[in-house]
Amino acid sequence: MIEERFKNDSEARSLIQQKLGDISWSDYVKDHLLPRVFGFELLMAPYSICHLKLGLFLEESGYQFGNSQRLGVYLTNTLDDAAKKSEMLFQEYIAEESNEAAVIKRDVPVMEVIGNPPYSANSANNGKWAKSLVQDSYYPKDEIKEQNPKLLLDDYVKFIRFSQWRIDKTGTGILAFVTNHGYLDNPTFRGMRQSLAKSFNWIRILDLHGNSKKKETAIDPETKEKTKDENVFDIQQGVAVCIMIKEQGGQ
Repeated sequence: MIEERFKNDSEARSLIQQKLGDISWSDYVKDHLLPRVFGFELLMAPYSICHLKLGLFLEESGYQFGNSQRLGVYLTNTLDDAAKKSEMLFQEYIAEESNEAAVIKRDVPVMEVIGNPPYSANSANNGKWAKSLVQDSYYPKDEIKEQNPKLLLDDYVKFIRFSQWRIDKTGTGILAFVTNHGYLDNPTFRGMRQSLAKSFNWIRILDLHGNSKKKETAIDPETKEKTKDENVFDIQQGVAVCIMIKEQGGQ
């Protein structure tokens, strides 16, 4: 398996080499890859592991980091306000991480957002900035009263809205998420669905179902009998995979 992985890495570098001509792999990573790949992580352990694994992967591929270089993975809350936080944080290192992440959130063009955001209707991310992003765009502008409006402030909804906002700022891009599937058919999310349809020219969603709360069932391909609809994760809530593309010149 390890030999096969390295073989595929080599093939990937060869393909990049063909596309870019005379540029070396090291120059490509330094000038074209690292400046364009960013990650935000809230917890210290996965943040550290991500740095370790990506750093080792690049070194194994033949790239050597310079003294002042680092991966664009930051210890920050994605849903925090896209503004500098140094005055709010006491540890210098964390403050620097947050400040650099804020610049990316606010100023750096983002064309692809990929992730598996958390799902939590009882969201702990109650900052005014993230809530206002959702409320300004996803709350229906009609007189129909929502039965459960707090669902629109679920963490995964905020992450989708944040990603949509960044791609809209860039003017083109791709959003690819694995999320709760509740927004697909629940009437509460009609404003969200309308907003996404306006932003993106191309939307494809794979509903993986598996919602034990809805008592969803599957059909056994051999017996044709109904069976339990197993979730891809060990959770009660159903899951969906979405890919949304905003083309240049789209709304």
